[in-house]
Amino acid sequence: MILRKKIIYIIEPINWVTNLEGKYITENIKNLYNIPATLLRMSRRRISRIEEQILHFGSRNTYLPANYVYVNKNNTVVLTWYHGTDQDLEYIRLLPGVSKKLDIIHTSCSITREQLIKWGAEEKKIKVIPIGIDTGLFKKTGDLEKRHIRKKLGIPDNSICVGSFQKDGNGWGEGNTPKLVKGPDIFCEVIQRLKTKYPVFVLLTGPARGYVKKRLSSKNIAFRHFYFRNYLNIVNFYKAIDLYIITSRAEGGPKALIESFASGVPVVSTDVGMVHDIAKHGHNALVSKIDDLEDLVYNCEKVIEDSSLKNKIISRGLETVKDYDWKLIAERYYKEIYFKYL
Repeated sequence: MILRKKIIYIIEPINWVTNLEGKYITENIKNLYNIPATLLRMSRRRISRIEEQILHFGSRNTYLPANYVYVNKNNTVVLTWYHGTDQDLEYIRLLPGVSKKLDIIHTSCSITREQLIKWGAEEKKIKVIPIGIDTGLFKKTGDLEKRHIRKKLGIPDNSICVGSFQKDGNGWGEGNTPKLVKGPDIFCEVIQRLKTKYPVFVLLTGPARGYVKKRLSSKNIAFRHFYFRNYLNIVNFYKAIDLYIITSRAEGGPKALIESFASGVPVVSTDVGMVHDIAKHGHNALVSKIDDLEDLVYNCEKVIEDSSLKNKIISRGLETVKDYDWKLIAERYYKEIYFKYL
């Protein structure tokens, strides 16, 4: 077979977590199928010069609200749209029109698929392929390594360390205004309730965490915050925690779900994004309705107090995540999206 096109995966002009998805997709496509695939940071000028290739826009911000007009019509165009809410009015207004220009609209979960259809996207063009993970990198740790990492990070041995590794403040500064779709208000309420019964310590990573840090400080809840440029440094932070809590109101993943599974960390989450598709309550995670503070607290208490339940969901999470290794997910991209256009 003679290949005429190559895959050009468009990433954000800033260093952001969705760019890592593009890195793993293109690297695995090249390695598995010997197909030319490359990353390109979003630049209207550079995009306008590309012709007769497969352009995969790795997030809606790389394509909308105006970048799509610079794309030559003779390209095959794929857009990844991870999540959104009914308040995303500018994007929703544009979606019915731009979907006619797209060959494929990719998303990572069934909830977003249904939203895209509701907002006017062409249903036949939508493909659901979940976010993947490097299972060779994210692994369950032993007790000795865990104690070593906790000591290095300044986490007390006797504490129950809760992880929250995301961006949940607006903008790229301190993030003192909450990005409510990520549920930082609910997260802080859950932590405050848990603190009344347990020696809770919170480990934070990611940019713009000012809102959460101020809330925790105001209640004298111990925490440490780290922000690093290389996202994959997060691997050791999973090895330090006892519980990961997701309180989001909308998600495309989150990546933290499968990263926790692979790291042997129990998850308590709202019913969002990929959680809805792959997390089964009482099986590999504990799942609550969105904004259900009381149930989130109750589920956290069950993980903390019931070691049998905790070990069961950890074990089944480790089994679940095997299906989301990047080699398997890249194979789906190749077969379900790229192959017919090469």
